[in-house]
Amino acid sequence: MTDTSVLWRQGDWDRFPLDDEPAWPGQPFALPVPNVKLREASSIAELEAFFAIGEAWAQMISYFLAPDPLVLDIGCGCGKLARFLYLNPNLRYIGVDLFLPGIAWCRRAFRDLAGDRFRFEHFDGISRLYNPAGTIPAQEYRQPVDDATVDMVVCASLFTHLLQPECVHYLQEIARVLKPGGRATVSIHNQPASGAVFSGDASRIDIDEDFFFELAQEAGLRLKQRIGMVYGQQVFLFEK
Repeated sequence: MTDTSVLWRQGDWDRFPLDDEPAWPGQPFALPVPNVKLREASSIAELEAFFAIGEAWAQMISYFLAPDPLVLDIGCGCGKLARFLYLNPNLRYIGVDLFLPGIAWCRRAFRDLAGDRFRFEHFDGISRLYNPAGTIPAQEYRQPVDDATVDMVVCASLFTHLLQPECVHYLQEIARVLKPGGRATVSIHNQPASGAVFSGDASRIDIDEDFFFELAQEAGLRLKQRIGMVYGQQVFLFEK
């Protein structure tokens, strides 16, 4: 991911135009593809990887979904996962991200095809690297859903950027929004500095697996399955 902190600090969202790649417009009954600037700033620029990672996560979590599920995707970017989940007509989806251009793009791209099944919410969170001009501390943010209403929470490369107080808070929020028996699919980097259980900064956080499991258990989540390595990150399934 390119370091766009200078642009973000200026609040210059216009540097991420929504219509900057006419080679990939929406086709009849098909979603458009976000332009390279949006992909680079909120996910990964290379189109092959953008599609491959999104599809892999969609197939993975679909294996564990309940019928007619509500999915909360924390850190949804410009719809890398959402574009594949959209193909399930029984699925409802809420995507949350602090990258405003990605949210604006998704709202427009999904509106006509998905209607109110798919909702995208901007979180004006403070992030030194990704949104320094934000107004809400991440450890105080309340996800925009009611208690015990979500079937699946997805955190693909979210905890890889959260400091420890933020990590603890997000685990608590995941437990709050999940239904009893609801599940969360979460990825982490698992190689902290020698002698540490939690290390790094907003660009990359590494967490000792056992320590992460302890934090999750304290929040009310139990480890259901070790899924394994998915495109460079260890993925786990938790259950409330």
